[in-house]
Amino acid sequence: MAFQPNFLVVEDGMEKSLIKIKKKLLTLYFFKSNIVRIRTKEEIKMLNFKETIVYNIRDLSNHISHYIQNNDEKKVGNNVFVTHGSERISRLQGMTAGFLYTHQDRQVIQKDLEKAMSISKSTASGLVQRMVKNGLIYTTPSPDDARVKCLNLTTYAKDAMNEINNQAETTEKVLQQGISPEDLATFFKVIDQIRKNTK
Repeated sequence: MAFQPNFLVVEDGMEKSLIKIKKKLLTLYFFKSNIVRIRTKEEIKMLNFKETIVYNIRDLSNHISHYIQNNDEKKVGNNVFVTHGSERISRLQGMTAGFLYTHQDRQVIQKDLEKAMSISKSTASGLVQRMVKNGLIYTTPSPDDARVKCLNLTTYAKDAMNEINNQAETTEKVLQQGISPEDLATFFKVIDQIRKNTK
């Protein structure tokens, strides 16, 4: 197992007084083949995490999530976020309902969910079963192949998604306040490039 070097950050002018400490450390870690070196503060350039993409995206995501929790759910009502049996809908079930809601003009089968949600066949199968049980979707035979089941939103789920969609549009308007069309286009261009960079 390789050991990483240990570094001591010291004030300027203190190097001489720490020579003995350095020698002792070198002796102490010699059997581990570990290198100890004294570095001055000028040699160390710390990364400002608040200026990183990762930090800002995570921070923004948290801000938006808190806003939605404190505003959207209260305005829409808790009844929209639970099933007929008062069981809260999971995030994945909600995303699936949203996918079906925006693709009502076409036939959607389980394989479409697997691709859209990036989930395995077994996960998708369990998801469909739970959503049927919760009264969110129902299945019908595909006109092309009776062995394949098409997924459809129930009336209850459609009504819930209509309400959620209306509030989502309001939230989007709030998020875009003070942002010009040009800046918004640049924002989407940047995040699209980040997606490409992380593939």
